[in-house]
Amino acid sequence: MTTRTERHYRRLLWAYPRSYRDHRGTEILTTLLEMAEDGRRPGLHLLLSGLRQRFKLPARRPLAWVAALLAAAVLGGVGAAAGTWIAWRTASAVPSDREVQALNATLTGIPADAPLYRETSAQRGPIVEILADGTTDWSASRIRDALTGAGWRITSFREIDGTSAGPEDQDFTIPTKFGIWTATSDGLEMYADGSVITGSLNTGEAHFTIKMWSVEPAVLRPLTVAGTVVGLLAGWLLIAAIARRRLATALATAGLAAAALPAYRFYRQAYEVMAYPHGSPDPTMADGSHGGTLTLIWAVAGLLTVAAAVIMAWPRPAVRAG
Repeated sequence: MTTRTERHYRRLLWAYPRSYRDHRGTEILTTLLEMAEDGRRPGLHLLLSGLRQRFKLPARRPLAWVAALLAAAVLGGVGAAAGTWIAWRTASAVPSDREVQALNATLTGIPADAPLYRETSAQRGPIVEILADGTTDWSASRIRDALTGAGWRITSFREIDGTSAGPEDQDFTIPTKFGIWTATSDGLEMYADGSVITGSLNTGEAHFTIKMWSVEPAVLRPLTVAGTVVGLLAGWLLIAAIARRRLATALATAGLAAAALPAYRFYRQAYEVMAYPHGSPDPTMADGSHGGTLTLIWAVAGLLTVAAAVIMAWPRPAVRAG
């Protein structure tokens, strides 16, 4: 019984930092075994005390506090981005370029490959958009049959007989057929519109825009929040683990300061994920005006510096004298 109890308490002692266990582990274990003989087994209290020690920073070390706050903020942003990325891995994948081109040709009747663009939504999800220009006729039945045959369920379909403006130097309009439709298929959404000139020398001149995107997965917001919380805690724990090494703390602070700008970008993205209307209706494109490449460089440089600080602070095995 004593052996099992001792093993149990030794496992619980892993809640404490290694330095604390090396310094006071034997004393705590002896006390716990004595308490166990009297019928007292403070398991939960032991775990909470160990976690409190792991979060504890050295007294009178303002740099450690600065580093811990920076680390929590930076890794919180990284965690939010990671949670969002993981969540989108559970969503339906948008069709491949070949599949999109084939569907476009069947829908529009324009056989040539059209310009195709892959974008990222404000919620960090995938979007594919294709723009088809050419000569064809307007056929609602062709569009409906093509969508149904490709496994899409039409959710709305509207046709409009209208006009489009003629050349700028001529004052007349051109009879035109317009169409707008939406559809869904296995976790994907589609929005498309098209126009075909029906009366003039340019009869059959057409333009179609087709956009498809993955529907927001149910775990997107929970995983974004969970990633943020895990990042905040991990950042603080990281600095608490190395805070007794002044040089390592200073190096980590420098790296975290370098990664502050990327962290700000990650928080902006997390806000867009949380604030965007539920269900990703016709999602807006992500704002790419904040220097994505430069942000990535700063993030990698900062995190590599932090990794170097952790390696510097890692306990070295004691060398025995010959």
